[in-house]
Amino acid sequence: MTLACGPAALTPAVAGQLARLRTDTPGLAVDVRVLGRAAVAQAVLTGAVDLGLIDGAAAPSDPLPVPDAGPMTGLAVAEQPLAVLLPAGRPPAHRCSLRLLDLADAHWIDAPDTAIALAQLRAAANTDGFRPHITYRGTDVYGLGLLVAAGHGLAALPLALTAALPGTTGIRFSAPRLVHCTELLHPRAPAAVAQELITGLTG
Repeated sequence: MTLACGPAALTPAVAGQLARLRTDTPGLAVDVRVLGRAAVAQAVLTGAVDLGLIDGAAAPSDPLPVPDAGPMTGLAVAEQPLAVLLPAGRPPAHRCSLRLLDLADAHWIDAPDTAIALAQLRAAANTDGFRPHITYRGTDVYGLGLLVAAGHGLAALPLALTAALPGTTGIRFSAPRLVHCTELLHPRAPAAVAQELITGLTG
């Protein structure tokens, strides 16, 4: 079975469900590919992978916009608090929450395959701010954290993930209310083993 996912979509819950599936299905080969969001959707659409996990920012219980949905189904898997990643010890790193609009003119890192897309932040804040200071092309969350820690700019990530990035602080957004969503993408008629993972993640 082949699973494609974004770097922030590969959560402990997903890893745990994959382990259970492998235990229940002796001899099952699992191939996990970490790709950008658009590449995950395209891989599911073309049949290059059995399942995909995408992530992004949305209002609670709202679905994520899926590029070119085609003949596939999206199912909500998880929602968790969304945070801005800042260098540790620098203002406003001492605050317990921040308003998204207050950060519109800050320096941001454009990391479309790793962090929340700046276009999503612009739309949520209804502003033309959130302009990139630098661009990061890749899917390594740790590398993105190093750039934030060095002061190159801010990034929006799930709050739980920010705790693992040294030299940084994650502060949740207070307004508008946004969450980090993870959705499972699969073909309309998934294979039996893929269906088991779908049930484990959504049931």
